[in-house]
Amino acid sequence: MSEILSQSEIDELLNTLMAGDSAPTTEDSDGAPKQKVKEYDFRTANRFPKEQMRTFQVVFETFSQLFSSKLSSVLRVSCDCEVLSIEECSYSEFNNSLPVPVILAVMEAPPMYGSLIVQMSPEFAYMIISRLFGGVTSGENSKQFTEIELALVERVLRQSVNVFDEAWDKVIELTTQIDRIETSSQFAQITAPNEPVAVIIVNIKMGDETGLMSVCIPHTAIEPVAQQLNTRMWFSSGLRDDHKSEERTAILSGKLLQTPIPITAFFDQTSATVSDIVNLQIGDVIKLEHSVDQPLTIKVHHIPKFHATVGTLGAKYALQIVDVIKEENEDESIAR
Repeated sequence: MSEILSQSEIDELLNTLMAGDSAPTTEDSDGAPKQKVKEYDFRTANRFPKEQMRTFQVVFETFSQLFSSKLSSVLRVSCDCEVLSIEECSYSEFNNSLPVPVILAVMEAPPMYGSLIVQMSPEFAYMIISRLFGGVTSGENSKQFTEIELALVERVLRQSVNVFDEAWDKVIELTTQIDRIETSSQFAQITAPNEPVAVIIVNIKMGDETGLMSVCIPHTAIEPVAQQLNTRMWFSSGLRDDHKSEERTAILSGKLLQTPIPITAFFDQTSATVSDIVNLQIGDVIKLEHSVDQPLTIKVHHIPKFHATVGTLGAKYALQIVDVIKEENEDESIAR
């Protein structure tokens, strides 16, 4: 007959189970306790190293600040954005957590491989829609989006896509484009269900209302740029990109030299009464208080820079510079 447990032994067993501890370990023949072996599921292995998660944290902190400014300028209302969490999960878990209805923007961001997803919660989407239509509250957020509402949200996203590139600029240079807008996750299957993804959740506050936006980055997408997502590589990137910095400087200098600037020639000021100006007619002559042999003043924008004499060159009037005005001790930023 099997051994019957006493009441004290039953109470001890129940207390152990309620405390969440593992079952009592059995002993070997030599009296040593056996260790309980737990099966390991390789599908749950973390594929994103801590260095990459730190990079995501830095990049999306910058993104939240830039996106906040962009929304404030587009919607003409004060917006605050902050990163709530950065987590790793499988794509199936991310897909199953999507609300209904939902707006999914499928993006391509070369040199990243494949596609990324930006998910907007119904609350956030209706905050944008209501603001663009002149409302103050988000209103109903359980109905399906109309074609006009989707077009408005897509327009805001396309206007803000450069913010994503700007946030990544210090790490890698991206050229992000929105491929399409979907309202069903079945048509936005960008990777395998078991593929690990990094999900960055951003909270957007607009007045008294809040909404969520999340960015889903599959692990396969960052494989071509995985080494550049290591924060240790940022310090050595300056030496590696010196030639690129020189090229950018040369390009900016060339564009600056080709920038058009208005130049205007002025006679000396001539005073006149209001009655004289009111009574002016076609053919009247205005006598200037400027002698013929006196040079004109040439201004670059509002800043006097040169003295010149008037002449002709071919069939056009021309100015010949005779003196350079130097005003190092004066503030040239103030118009005179």
